[in-house]
Amino acid sequence: MIKDPTITAEVYTENEPFDYTHGNQWLRDVEMFRKCGRVLYPPTRKIYTFIKNYCIDFVKNHPQYPDFVWKPKICDAGCGGGFGSNILSQEADFVWGIDKDEDSIKFAKEVFTREKNGVYYTPQVAFEVIDMLTEPREIMAFDIVTCIEIIEHVSDYEKLLTFLKKLCKKDKKGVWIEPSDATKVFISSPNRNHPKIGKDHPKNKRHIREWIPSELYGILTKHFKYVTIMNCNGELRDLDMNEDVMLFKCETPI
Repeated sequence: MIKDPTITAEVYTENEPFDYTHGNQWLRDVEMFRKCGRVLYPPTRKIYTFIKNYCIDFVKNHPQYPDFVWKPKICDAGCGGGFGSNILSQEADFVWGIDKDEDSIKFAKEVFTREKNGVYYTPQVAFEVIDMLTEPREIMAFDIVTCIEIIEHVSDYEKLLTFLKKLCKKDKKGVWIEPSDATKVFISSPNRNHPKIGKDHPKNKRHIREWIPSELYGILTKHFKYVTIMNCNGELRDLDMNEDVMLFKCETPI
């Protein structure tokens, strides 16, 4: 029985939500490094690398460049052990990594936290325990928001998207900013069109559900005015793409 009405498969069963209390995502990452020499899955690393390089275009496209270099401020929502946040920090002015798992944030703080010292420039990165589905506070706006391989893990993705919109920039009248100055929200998820991904249920027990591109596109366009689909390298794709991971760039909340 289909629980999520956006999924168009005739028969589809969602997994029960995974208990991430002290889920030790950082420990899983370290164990993966011990076994195969990497801490991020290749598509995930490609996405973070693409967004890191996208920051350079952000700098060069600013109207005051090259007289001034305005690096973007980034929120990495669902940062886990902070490895992706660290990649982004190479080209960002500030990266705020947030995750609900306390142990992962503790690890990220221990390994990656950097603070400005007033003598020379060092990219600043900070981490904080935040439950994006229950966080009531208003939060500063960011130039770029990343939510990489998270939405398929979340039981109530509507609350997740509502939180992500809170991080987007508004003008002085409180109206969402239109491109090209709008906050860029990058959201990725596995693509159920890929041959190795389960068609009737998620094989990964930590995934609640997995969509095909048109299904997730339909969800995102209810929350954002402009939505672009890409692969993990940031190359534009159509809704019939069958690569393993789909990446959406979302702008101007609705």
